[in-house]
Amino acid sequence: MVLCVWQSAAVLPTIGTSFTCADSLMRKSLNPPQTVNSVRPADINLVMALGDSITAGNGAGAEDPLGVVLQYRGLSFQAGGDGTLETHISIPNILKKFNSKLFGQSVGIGSPNVWEVAHLNVAMPGAIAADLPGQARTLVSLLHSHSESVDYDNDWKLLNIFIGGNDMCSFCLDQKLQPSECVQHIDEAIKIIHDNVPRVIVSITAMLQLEILRQSDKGRPFCQGLHRYIVVLKLSVG
Repeated sequence: MVLCVWQSAAVLPTIGTSFTCADSLMRKSLNPPQTVNSVRPADINLVMALGDSITAGNGAGAEDPLGVVLQYRGLSFQAGGDGTLETHISIPNILKKFNSKLFGQSVGIGSPNVWEVAHLNVAMPGAIAADLPGQARTLVSLLHSHSESVDYDNDWKLLNIFIGGNDMCSFCLDQKLQPSECVQHIDEAIKIIHDNVPRVIVSITAMLQLEILRQSDKGRPFCQGLHRYIVVLKLSVG
């Protein structure tokens, strides 16, 4: 799913913010936490993500409609690490306030197979819930193959999952799709992570109200055509 919201081809401004907390709240635990209940924000060393084009950052920094094909992963709200919290709000940029050595966040523009850009954000444009188990396996492989950046056994990891928009849009054309199937695929992906990766906190973000697509499409033929194309393509592929 891709959100198209252009007004006179102007770029929507990125938003930054700032906050400060007492040093006692910002620092790491004195001893490495052994259970998730003891983890503080500064204890999280890795941030990871599964999802679709929203987490891939499609069009997030586009200056014209054609830019929607570019994956601005560094601007992804779930996994982007471009700039700082003062210049761009994202979960990784928030966590970097607590741990400047945070790793896994995406930077710049690129596809999931470009390690230097995507890092541990394996979200794929056009993905549906059925694609999550495959993304989870890819993530496990990346964690194993990049020991120079990842302490597989000891790092506390945050996994952000945001999926379902393409499934919901596809329902308009194929009503055989059932919510229970989506849940099953998400459960399978989480089980793959649970069985293979230690010390992971999983965060699942609820789907947004898809009426916004109707609003953003209104009077914008490019967006209307793009959304129809994505839905039809996913149904034809599988």
